[in-house]
Amino acid sequence: MKEHLRAQLAGFFISVTLINVAMFVLGNILQPDLRFGYEAFAYPLIYGVIGSLPGLVMFSKKELTMKQTIIREIIQMLLIVILIITFMFGRFKSIEYEMIPQIIAVAVSVMIIYVLVNVFGWLIDLKTANKMTEELKKYQAKASGK
Repeated sequence: MKEHLRAQLAGFFISVTLINVAMFVLGNILQPDLRFGYEAFAYPLIYGVIGSLPGLVMFSKKELTMKQTIIREIIQMLLIVILIITFMFGRFKSIEYEMIPQIIAVAVSVMIIYVLVNVFGWLIDLKTANKMTEELKKYQAKASGK
């Protein structure tokens, strides 16, 4: 459980960074003349929390098969997309036609961010595993007297 929380926290910070990049890019493309106040700094944090919730809720101690893991990742990504779009556009009683490109852009960026967060997490885990393997090899060599 402690390891899962650590991974979720790392994912949160990676997400917030990537959300900032996505907001900058999408903002410059979709609404380049729009300017925000200081409250805009809170939104990446809010979106990061929203994006982390499904990962906290869908935690399982049981080892999953590859198929189960892929299905869980897809469900988790779709939940995040739905939560973010609902949070961003849910205040409107009806979706106007002009909003559809924004909604699609947000959904695509959320999916890209989700994939990148998982790739970065995997790379961090791989680096940690390689470091542990090297340390184990050094320990075994030392223990065997070489």
